[in-house]
Amino acid sequence: MAKKLKTVYVPCNGCTLCCEGDAVKIEKEDLDKDYHAEPHPYIPGALMIAHKQNSDCIYLIENGCSIHDNAPVLCRAADCRSLALKYDFITAMKLHNMKRIDIRVWDQGNKLVEEMRKNKNKY
Repeated sequence: MAKKLKTVYVPCNGCTLCCEGDAVKIEKEDLDKDYHAEPHPYIPGALMIAHKQNSDCIYLIENGCSIHDNAPVLCRAADCRSLALKYDFITAMKLHNMKRIDIRVWDQGNKLVEEMRKNKNKY
């Protein structure tokens, strides 16, 4: 049985980096929804959320995600902090150079992790 991804709260504060040049796979749970989709470049036979000409997510608008409350499961589970905790800078750069992650997303996650650590030490 596939592991169910849960929605996480990420203090994005207006950041939309994870919506730029992404490759969000449409999971089984999302197949019944009417998302604009296109073939996934890395997973044969899979679909992903479609993109604008500039490679941003088709649902990204000026003030954020236009389908936030009904976003695909992978979007709801995305957390840039997990990239920062999982990969050191050198590994993140290697993945970035392979076009597997955007180093800006890793960097944002790293900033949020550092902020969390500072706040934890305050109390």
